[in-house]
Amino acid sequence: MRRTFSVILLVLALAASATAQDIYPLGQRIGLQLGSAVPIGDFSKDRFEDEFPPMASKGTMVQGSYARDLKPGIAWGVTAGWRWNRFDLDRFAQEDDELVMSRRASAWQSGFVLADLYLQSKVQRFFGYVKGSVGGAYSQSPDLQVNTSYGPIARTPDSAVSIAYGLAGGIGVQAKQVNFSMEIGTLASRPTFEVSDAQGQRFRYKQSMQTVHVNLGVSYTL
Repeated sequence: MRRTFSVILLVLALAASATAQDIYPLGQRIGLQLGSAVPIGDFSKDRFEDEFPPMASKGTMVQGSYARDLKPGIAWGVTAGWRWNRFDLDRFAQEDDELVMSRRASAWQSGFVLADLYLQSKVQRFFGYVKGSVGGAYSQSPDLQVNTSYGPIARTPDSAVSIAYGLAGGIGVQAKQVNFSMEIGTLASRPTFEVSDAQGQRFRYKQSMQTVHVNLGVSYTL
């Protein structure tokens, strides 16, 4: 996955740095994207040997964006969005386990606002771009409660603000003032959470929250 992603970004970067075959006017765009968010790295760990295994599963990302061309091939913009990743409760405590009496868990969630810099190219109706982003994220850890015949297993939810950064590349087609695109990228943050266990003891820990996303988008050129 990472090697494929790196190759795609390299190809798009070379395309973005090349001179476009068609001269096109500068513009502004507003867009909406929706797609998947797959945990990677420490965020994907599900080992019970870890004190607080994240148990993050596949999720969803939605984001809105604004971009403005500075000159042909370069643009800046702003992206705001929300990322939602389910806590894998089935792996943590299986429903048919005879020791499990009840269970519930909320999801990992992140709201984010990012400043974006684009390198982009356009050939007739087709375009490609690479995008680097940095900003902030407001993240929430899951609320977990599993009651077993030996006692409860619990984690209290918490929220934290942290730096967020991302890298993405996309391709698309323009139909008059409407653009349709597909984007592959990654978004990462590392908030510090405080949780309470079943005995009420408080713990602080840093949790890496990195996902790879594949989004489909539509934008409108103003």
